[in-house]
Amino acid sequence: MYRDLEVKKKKEDLSIIDLGYNSIKVSNYCIYKNGHYSKESQLQEYVQIGHNLSKNNNIIKTENVERVVKFLNKFKDESKQLKIDTVIPIATSAIRDADNGKEVIRQIKRNSGFEFNILSGLEEGFFSYLGSQSKMHIPNGIFFDLGGGSIEIIHVENFIIKKIVCLDLGVLRLYDKFIESNDYVEDRYNQLEEYLYNQIPSREQFDLNINTSNTLVGIGGTIRTLYKFISGIFKIVPFFSHSQSMITKKLVDMSNDIFKNLSQNELLQIKLIDQQRSRTIPTGSCIIKTLMERLNFLNAIVCSTGLREGILENYLYLNMDKKYRSRKKFIESNYDRLSSIIYSNNSPSSIEKNFNEFDLPIQDRDKFPQKINSTKINKIK
Repeated sequence: MYRDLEVKKKKEDLSIIDLGYNSIKVSNYCIYKNGHYSKESQLQEYVQIGHNLSKNNNIIKTENVERVVKFLNKFKDESKQLKIDTVIPIATSAIRDADNGKEVIRQIKRNSGFEFNILSGLEEGFFSYLGSQSKMHIPNGIFFDLGGGSIEIIHVENFIIKKIVCLDLGVLRLYDKFIESNDYVEDRYNQLEEYLYNQIPSREQFDLNINTSNTLVGIGGTIRTLYKFISGIFKIVPFFSHSQSMITKKLVDMSNDIFKNLSQNELLQIKLIDQQRSRTIPTGSCIIKTLMERLNFLNAIVCSTGLREGILENYLYLNMDKKYRSRKKFIESNYDRLSSIIYSNNSPSSIEKNFNEFDLPIQDRDKFPQKINSTKINKIK
């Protein structure tokens, strides 16, 4: 009976395709007429479209694109069985950074029919925050979304975004740069940590209010994998609050020490870590460790939602009625104050970098964030 009632209230089935630096993910959602939604399934493949981007003169290789197209055509066939109505394809770090990124998008469309929205790093941070807040409801602190090619750091006060910083410090990008071709284990991680310490802004640079209780929130597959390892290997009873999980700085440090002293074959033997992530988890743990040090946080909350949920929340917010939008204060209040957000997508040259200046060109501020286009699946050829 309840299932029949839900079917009558269902509005559409929607998929969000997220083409990242390391992997491509498809999250499938059932949306109801009241604006509520449920995640039905997820597909993922490590196509690594951004692999060795910097070593290939900032050009995405043809074979990387072919892996993406193969996955998309497979999903297109499966979407009929899943009865998907609408699809929203988004592309992030690798595509926006590559010199041939726009041509790659045209090539993907020619060979699969899917036309991707290319997100800037600032838009990626904005939508990741919306997605995390749809579940977290944390008023003050720092949210960070760590991906394969970049990290977006968002400073929030009373649910309002104050600053968005986008840095090219993704796990696969830094693995390619520091780890893959370096035979000296100790040297490579020392170099990586030193580099990270000079790139990640400090707590003072974010101007966190010392009179406010601030929380550090981690978004993305790397921190979720790290949490899974910590809770499993150290036999820790997880901390849960509204489906939130927490990791401590001390256990992140211990995990990082373990990872960086293991060979790739030894990492592959850890059953708590997906084999595809075993290559980059030492780099990822090093980034998270350094971030916690620079921002002086002893704990981090692990968020189970992020960019794709943010794209979905934004889609619903713009397509539902006024009554629905009034319930989404964390979206409404940020749209009302877009002009007051401080944006930066440049790595600081030193710890003296001033983050109180806009790096987003004045003429582009009124266009932020861009309109994200959706497509009916039956129109994709």
